[in-house]
Amino acid sequence: MAKEIDKKKLSQEEIERRAILEKAEQVKEEQLKLDINDGVETENEYKTLLDQQIDDPVQKFQLYYKILNKLLRSNLPKGKENEPTRRIIYDEKNILINRGNKKDEKGIRGSDGRMAYMEDIELAISLVMDWVNSKGSYHELYMAFWNKNEELNYGHQD
Repeated sequence: MAKEIDKKKLSQEEIERRAILEKAEQVKEEQLKLDINDGVETENEYKTLLDQQIDDPVQKFQLYYKILNKLLRSNLPKGKENEPTRRIIYDEKNILINRGNKKDEKGIRGSDGRMAYMEDIELAISLVMDWVNSKGSYHELYMAFWNKNEELNYGHQD
């Protein structure tokens, strides 16, 4: 702990700084919450954050690599000659799971699909599963991603 200093020897500015710091120490973890119906109340911010569902890295890995990417790799055409087809579908899928982030002119998305929200990865898996089960065409899979991006106002890769 800091050594106690005689307050009589401190400048007025130092006394004010210490008063500000002491006041800041008084309010920890709580914030005022304004509700139109209930008025003003305090809320424990840490407790609120801890009560929220937090992504599970292991589950996210499983969803992204073991399900979504595996389904796409297994069902999209293979070979170098089919790279453009796969790229078009992957770009539209990545816009969806990255909540509208598109590649810039340098080819950088600025967002990583492996870190996408689990609910977005699950949505992409659902679209792919529907496509696989219906034995749809590659164009139909592309359009499933395209339509969902339209619905969510995400736009498309240029």
